[in-house]
Amino acid sequence: MLGGKERRWLFAFLWLAFAMSMQINPAQAQELKVALMVFSGDQRAAFNELSRQFEKENPDINVRWLAYDEDAYKGGIERWLSKNEPADVLYWQAGERLLQYVRQGFVEPIDDLWRAQNFDADYTDAIKDTVSWRGRVYAVPYSYYQWGLYYRQSLFRRLGLQPPQDWDGLLKMCGDMRKAGVAPFTIGTHYHWTAAAWFDYLNLRINGLAFHRELTSGLASYMDPRVRDVFEHWKTLLDKDCFIDHKLHREWDWKQSLPLLYRGHAGMLLMGNFFSSTLPEDLAADFRFAPFPMINPDLPRYEEAPTDVFLLPVNSVNKEPAKKFLAFIGRADVQAALNNKVGKISTNLRAAHGDDYFIRVGAELLQSAAGISQFFDRDSPKAMADEAVRIFTEFMVVRDIERTQAALERARRKHY
Repeated sequence: MLGGKERRWLFAFLWLAFAMSMQINPAQAQELKVALMVFSGDQRAAFNELSRQFEKENPDINVRWLAYDEDAYKGGIERWLSKNEPADVLYWQAGERLLQYVRQGFVEPIDDLWRAQNFDADYTDAIKDTVSWRGRVYAVPYSYYQWGLYYRQSLFRRLGLQPPQDWDGLLKMCGDMRKAGVAPFTIGTHYHWTAAAWFDYLNLRINGLAFHRELTSGLASYMDPRVRDVFEHWKTLLDKDCFIDHKLHREWDWKQSLPLLYRGHAGMLLMGNFFSSTLPEDLAADFRFAPFPMINPDLPRYEEAPTDVFLLPVNSVNKEPAKKFLAFIGRADVQAALNNKVGKISTNLRAAHGDDYFIRVGAELLQSAAGISQFFDRDSPKAMADEAVRIFTEFMVVRDIERTQAALERARRKHY
């Protein structure tokens, strides 16, 4: 039987244990609503694991995911930003898709958080630029992926070829492949957006990132001679038979065109790194990645890298916990744990990238890029992008530069 002294010690211990349990009880924790666009079960599982780590480090905060599919999310984000029904933190995409809401005053600047976390040491200027406007930072980038050329190294060895480094090398490769009975590039344009990758990269390599952004933001005319230069280069590729037959690529989506690449009937594919997840297991080790070749030697190298971010809405009601979450998602260890599970590249320079070949070479490419664009349909308003990608696809068939420029200019005047 316990004496009085022992009972007092036991009571004090139990009271302390109870008090501590109340401090970390999820029912007593502050709820942080984080809206997320869900693409896959693996992504959902990775974010659930991430929230458990965040809650362990911040026991006074309970993360509540507001998860939506792509259509529902894109349909809801402007309502969440502009009306009084906010999430505290929102997933979104860098570049123009972010800046359109920044300019409307819907997104809180986070310069104080960026400085406090010393993120300038963790992110390249190129990636910081994708979340900045007028010298202020508006989101934390956490994930991106590269675009470029994918090919079977065994086919290139058999043909005695190397991936093209410049414009002359690209044209020579096309000629050598055609002589060997191989289509240099496969593509599927049934849904049109794949053609935009060719416009983007040709424009980035010929005219640079600043002019590309002027075009996609509606500030420059598509009748500009610099745009004609892009289509003249593209027409040269078409005239030299660098692509599979247009009757095929207009019928196929991009995945339907892949067997030509697998079987060595086509040499290369211009695509984002989501391509690597589609590779058959017995062929994956034979595939390699190369950057899009340089064209204008006076330009630095710019790359396409669609970038995912989290932002703080102006109408968030829990801004301090939200900033803790943003600081957390910006960390190298957090990004590595997340992106290595979902097959993307961490934007934090200090994050470990694992053993995946495509992730490693993609990280090297993007971290050394002079600047980053997002992709035509992310950098342009949706109505403009929807019309422009159809015009790009038509150009690959009719090859009429004047008609194409005029159609794009009409679309620009209509949609901006």
